[in-house]
Amino acid sequence: MTDFEGRVAVITGAAHGIGSEYARHFAGRGAHVVVADIDGDAAATMTKELTAAGLSASTLVLDIADAAGCVNAVDGVVSEHGSLDFLVNNAALYANRDFAIAEEISLAMWQKMIDINVSGTFYMCRAAIPHMKRQEFGRIVNQSSASVYATVPRSLHYSMSKAAVITMTKTLARELGPFGITVNAIAPGVIDTEATLKVVPREVLEKGLGNAALRRIGHPSDLAPVVGFLCSEGASYITGQTVIVDGGINMLG
Repeated sequence: MTDFEGRVAVITGAAHGIGSEYARHFAGRGAHVVVADIDGDAAATMTKELTAAGLSASTLVLDIADAAGCVNAVDGVVSEHGSLDFLVNNAALYANRDFAIAEEISLAMWQKMIDINVSGTFYMCRAAIPHMKRQEFGRIVNQSSASVYATVPRSLHYSMSKAAVITMTKTLARELGPFGITVNAIAPGVIDTEATLKVVPREVLEKGLGNAALRRIGHPSDLAPVVGFLCSEGASYITGQTVIVDGGINMLG
């Protein structure tokens, strides 16, 4: 499938885990993928993987917590490639977060969670919006988390940051709809990545899957087609929505 031929996609946190699967998916559908990550070496390695497979990709070393850096990066992408069609805000702080009850969350960790997960997502949206308005087209997909709905104890700082992403998504969808820009979010559940396993051992994850209708841990390949759909023509009338992809742990309605 090459339905994204001629499109330019910026995917943050694309060098590892879920983000790398997003990069493979979008490149495989014909988009030029900008592999954006704070880890430049890993981003370059991911880019080489894609180009070696005959796909279109380039590397962007980016710290999303740097507002000016986000503007410069997005402006540079548009200058080099002519447009910015898809923005997937995947980069976030997760693996290094400290589990703690509310009163024991350090102020430094709280601020870092805000700076990356909330402000970083906003900075990238803010940088992309003028270009998408100018071309009267754009697809933004922000990464939230199913933990927003599960209210996981000892992770107030993380869940709160991901709840803010949902509110941001809805508000931007209202503001940008008249310009042909859709803004949606994806809320993954427990996903089998190195980042997840740094926080919670596999045996603990598997033991906690009793509430999941599908009785298994999710994989990045479960998420990528959903994000791809939200950027496709088939989703042109979908905006302001959060799609929960968690194997049926949370069933809202």
